[in-house]
Amino acid sequence: MNSPHRLKLVLALRGTLAVLTALGVAEFFGIENPYWAAMTALIVIQPTRGLLFEKSFYRLVGTVFGSLAALLLLQYTRSPFLLTFALVFWIAGCVGVGNLFHGLRSYAFLMAGCTCAVIVMSGFMNPSRMAEIAFGRIACIVVGIIVTTVVTALFTPPAPREELKRRLREAIRDAMRWLSELISHGRTDKVARLEQALLIELADLELLVDATGAASPGFKKTQRHVKSLIAALLSLLSVGRLAAEHLDRHGDGDANHGKWRELMSGQLLEVASRFASSPAAGVCSELAALACETRTHLPLLGQTFARLVAAIEEVRAGFEAVAEDAPGEPRRRLIRHRDWVEAGRAAFRSGLVIAAVGFTWSATGWSKGPLMLMALSIMTTIFSNKDHPAHFVGNIFVGAATGSAAAVFCRVFLLSAVHDPYLTVAVIAPFVLLGLLAMQYPRTMIAATDATLFFIFVVQPGVAVNVAHIDLAIGAVAMVAGVGTAWLSYTVLVPINPGVRMRSILAAVSRDLVRMAQDGSPQVLNRAQERLHHRVIRMVDMAARHDPEHLRTVEGGVTALGIAACVTSLWEKLNGKELAPASERIIREALMTIAVLAPQPHNARELLSRAARALYAVLEEGAVMKGLVSETAGTAGNSGVVRQPRNRLLWAERQ
Repeated sequence: MNSPHRLKLVLALRGTLAVLTALGVAEFFGIENPYWAAMTALIVIQPTRGLLFEKSFYRLVGTVFGSLAALLLLQYTRSPFLLTFALVFWIAGCVGVGNLFHGLRSYAFLMAGCTCAVIVMSGFMNPSRMAEIAFGRIACIVVGIIVTTVVTALFTPPAPREELKRRLREAIRDAMRWLSELISHGRTDKVARLEQALLIELADLELLVDATGAASPGFKKTQRHVKSLIAALLSLLSVGRLAAEHLDRHGDGDANHGKWRELMSGQLLEVASRFASSPAAGVCSELAALACETRTHLPLLGQTFARLVAAIEEVRAGFEAVAEDAPGEPRRRLIRHRDWVEAGRAAFRSGLVIAAVGFTWSATGWSKGPLMLMALSIMTTIFSNKDHPAHFVGNIFVGAATGSAAAVFCRVFLLSAVHDPYLTVAVIAPFVLLGLLAMQYPRTMIAATDATLFFIFVVQPGVAVNVAHIDLAIGAVAMVAGVGTAWLSYTVLVPINPGVRMRSILAAVSRDLVRMAQDGSPQVLNRAQERLHHRVIRMVDMAARHDPEHLRTVEGGVTALGIAACVTSLWEKLNGKELAPASERIIREALMTIAVLAPQPHNARELLSRAARALYAVLEEGAVMKGLVSETAGTAGNSGVVRQPRNRLLWAERQ
């Protein structure tokens, strides 16, 4: 067996040891339903130590609140109809809020939703032991977390901080190379490819920062500075897109300007080649000098470049300092995208499907209805915030069917006469090991995970199963049917997929641009731009993972960043002092055009070009009237009558 397969076998053996040990410990302490401890041990296994601790914490928090909610429901009613009615609102609320949060905080809300349903259904089937079931689940979560931590934490690598540092250096180096090409040649195909690759890398880095900061309080401040650096790089991309519009129109007509562009390009390449290997303070000083030089020729680009250099310095100081000596609050932020529309759809979807199955169970009194509701509640909560939940649940359906069939076979033919707990562990061990081994391979990871979980749940090791074989099989089928119903809800009932999510984000980006164009207050501009930055990289990340033609989306993201930067600059000029009337008219017409055309994505490139022309007409010294005449007004022969500005006419036609 070669080394990669040997490593996977070692990881599978370690995971199997954690699962079976958790089961044994829970049985030893006489905890209700000890197999829940085994399932927890399997679920909380993570690739890094920080993620292991953080996921364990949020799983415990969600379980506690979900268990308490279940006890409260069971305390006041035993009616299937009322229980279903209460679960619809509880699960819909948890799913809605969970879809507004990001990462493992979302996991806590989703766990609270499905835990309540699982315990309510378990308590309904075993009314005399509902308190033991609720507290047993909490105890099993604790046992599973502790055992997994003890067995795997020492062998789990820490957060990849060195990888984060390396990739940040490479991203900054790539940004310098992109800027060098941009200044030297304008926006060529090569420059477009470089900025697209950089934007994809920034989207990936934003996810890596979260993984690196998991369960690491000392890294939180540095984490904020790293995100500020990502925001600064996004700002450089956006302003660079505006500068490209300007450079492409002016070319190299000025010999001195052309010579400066060539010299600046060479210096940026030289600094970039040294930055990736040695980002010392001296290199940062050179970048600061280059930013100052750029500011004399391209003021907006140079100002943004200088902010990037300041962000680089803060991150470098943060990595080198201890937590309490880290720099203060960062200058820029990334405000996380919260999709209220999709959160509402997710809440409606989960509530609707729980109501359909729950009220059917209430009306028919089907004895296996609670099992179907258990599986359905897990599938419609835990996976509701995935980019493509139908894909996940489709794989889970295959795994659930396989694991349930294996569990029925094991319980009927291998464990029917086994009563010794140690022998039970020995019998199920090969099944668990096989599942964990399949989990080590990307193609089978999702199906194998849930095959193993469903196997443990149906076999229920540590619990005396006194049901007829046919009832056991029907119960397994009911649970698999719950998974299939969840898949239908994601695919047909209220469909959700990466295309739907990206269209929703694109609509949010358009609303941000309209809001920025209509309201020029600094607070609105800053918050909208910071939120738009995160929405763009979120959209780019999804496109890179799910869309074969993702470069079109990436190009649209770069264009949106450019429009946002242009709007901010126009408002800064408009809110400043001593602005000429002609310049004020150009700015107001440009902002009016953006507010009208921003909701129409197919106009984005032309809209950016018009906005950039308006901005540089104002920025260029002595070119206000020239910009007014050549770009927006036009003349009517020798009559001296000035026509209506083109932007105003376009706006009027669309009203």
